[in-house]
Amino acid sequence: MRNLILLFLISLFSFPTFAQKAKTNFGKGNKPDIPATVPIKDEKEEFQKAINEADASTRVVALQKFLKDYPESEQKNRALGLIVSGRAEMADIKLRDNETAEGVKLFKLAVQETPMPVSDELFSRVLMQIPTNLFWRGERTAAFDVAKMIEEKIADNSKQMIGLATFYVSVENASNAIRLLEKSIQLKPDSVAAYQTLGLAQRMNFDLEKSAEAYSKALELDTESLSAKRYLAEMKRATGKTAEALQLYQELLDKDPNDLNAKTGLVLTMFDAGKAVEAELEMDKVLAENPNNLPLLVGAAYYFAAKGDGSKAIELSQKALEIEPRYVWAYITLARGYMKQQEPLLAERTLLTARQFGNFPTLQYELATARLAAGFYRDANDELLESFTIKDGLIKTNLGGRLEREAASFTELLSLERQSSIFQFSSADSALESEKLKKLLTFTQIIQNENASEAEIIAVADDFIKGDDKMKTHRQMFVAGQLLDKKKALPKVLEITKEVVKGVDSALDDKNATSAILADELYETRKIATIKGEALIVPNIPRQTLSAIIRGRIEEISGWALFQQDKNTDAVIRMKRAVSVFPKDSVWSRSGYWRMGTILERQGKSEEALDNYIKGYLPEEKNDVKKIVLESLYKKVNGSLDGLKEKLENKPTETISANPFTKSDEVSEKKTETPVETTEKKVEIPDTVPIAKDTDLDQDVKISDNLKFKTLPIPTETIVDKPLENKSDVTEKNDELSDEPKSDTNDQDDVVE
Repeated sequence: MRNLILLFLISLFSFPTFAQKAKTNFGKGNKPDIPATVPIKDEKEEFQKAINEADASTRVVALQKFLKDYPESEQKNRALGLIVSGRAEMADIKLRDNETAEGVKLFKLAVQETPMPVSDELFSRVLMQIPTNLFWRGERTAAFDVAKMIEEKIADNSKQMIGLATFYVSVENASNAIRLLEKSIQLKPDSVAAYQTLGLAQRMNFDLEKSAEAYSKALELDTESLSAKRYLAEMKRATGKTAEALQLYQELLDKDPNDLNAKTGLVLTMFDAGKAVEAELEMDKVLAENPNNLPLLVGAAYYFAAKGDGSKAIELSQKALEIEPRYVWAYITLARGYMKQQEPLLAERTLLTARQFGNFPTLQYELATARLAAGFYRDANDELLESFTIKDGLIKTNLGGRLEREAASFTELLSLERQSSIFQFSSADSALESEKLKKLLTFTQIIQNENASEAEIIAVADDFIKGDDKMKTHRQMFVAGQLLDKKKALPKVLEITKEVVKGVDSALDDKNATSAILADELYETRKIATIKGEALIVPNIPRQTLSAIIRGRIEEISGWALFQQDKNTDAVIRMKRAVSVFPKDSVWSRSGYWRMGTILERQGKSEEALDNYIKGYLPEEKNDVKKIVLESLYKKVNGSLDGLKEKLENKPTETISANPFTKSDEVSEKKTETPVETTEKKVEIPDTVPIAKDTDLDQDVKISDNLKFKTLPIPTETIVDKPLENKSDVTEKNDELSDEPKSDTNDQDDVVE
């Protein structure tokens, strides 16, 4: 016993870091005094004192001292965890104070100091918050670095691997999530949670068949799992297996007749299965019980758009946007409704509003489709070039902005985004739209290719033009203009302009003739308006004026193509025809006069050229190149610049009667309102009609002296007094995983083991 006591005393005082050493005073005769008594501090009191420190850095220091003083304390692991938590708190403060490097360093230090094995509480409450915090603060590289460090810490903990995988899912890094989940399943093959999370990750990876396999395995392991059954039903519906989906939804309803998710899925699957009448009756019942059923409204709206019922698609989409004005897929279905009603400009405005809340290839394709229908071919092509390329007949893009895929058509390529997001198997776009956009992108790519042969260029040009619809003439004009701008296949340009005359009257009959005819003149202004968060409103223009513009353009393009081939005499004849046809004193007539001046100067007819330059020059345009050319020729003809200013100021102008707009031609004041309302505030999809009175045109953009266009703001605030969801929720809604269902109350054990 005595030996035990001795050992205890030795151990008590043999740790230099544990307690204070006793004081020693040597008195006379070098004899030591009796050691002073050292008070033993209370361990619990010291620990409580340390954790009560309000400041994180002070708390960390206090806890470190506590561990130094009491290395064998029962509170050791808790203290170590609190140090990790304190470091994370300090790091977060650094990030908020824009001391990013220091913040990242502290976060990494926190993970390094994490004791192993990692407790579930420390893992979930502290470690898992670190990469998420970094990622949404824009430090993505650091977030993934920390996630790798955490992975090393959790070693062979299957449950914690699932937790880390959910981080990767939340930031749409499906490949790392899948890797971790497969490793987790190897450690614990009977984990329902692992298979369900794997199903979600595979869905995010746009591999719907593998997603269905994972959910099937989860259901096999737990036949009573309602969540696994519902997720599997969604994948069956997304992949067009309607009979299997119907059975699964019915089984869910047999288990719980009030299961709203199952009711929603059943109605939408009935639509997909061709049971439209029964489905619509059931939909009315479900919406009567819960009018705010967003997935049902959007899914049904898309179904009606796919079936060509634009009015029903619009009605349901607007109701969906009343519930959630940030949901991109609701805007897409609304735009599809407008497209079915041949209102592409309304569709474009709707989609531009949607782009404030998300942007991914399907949205860009939808915008390009609307612009194609409106005759804005350059604009449509610009939108496609942001995300798509074509090689060897295959269209390539990054689905969700992250996963490279290719397919023979836009419809096939983008179906995965739709099926993964809203589980709709059938597409609302048409094969014709998809094919036209592919041909447009092919054409614009090949004319930019310096190595392309003339035969190749002509082949793709003809391919884009072909068809017997009313927009064919506008496609011909676009192709001719593009070839002329690139100075390629010029004989083909003349062939097109000769052919295009036959279709002018038909082209003017198209509902979107105005936008198609004005497309070139509006191109730059529309681009600027979009950057500013505005949209240019295209006015209604009299048919006679449109006819004059398109017929004048035919002559101008022909004349300029002839000039490029050194056929100057013929070129002047065509250009004279152009200026005689164009609306007087307009942007088109000035273009014609200027080009005629260029041709005449080439012929050595300086005075005639100067006269045309003056007619084609507008000082307000502030075109430095034109100014230099004009002044140079004027000085050559007259010896100096004397009198030029007066000539420009006093040049003849057309009388009011020559203006293509008369009072009777002015646009009606009536506007078409297309509001989308919320309970707090209206979300307006702005008008597509111009304002009518000159007094209202203070903010207008003038494309010519005769034509005025108004820009309207695209809504930037659509919600009042409604808090935003966290970033990951909004990302899921707007990019791919728009309505990820939550776990059933009765199935919590399926998600977290």
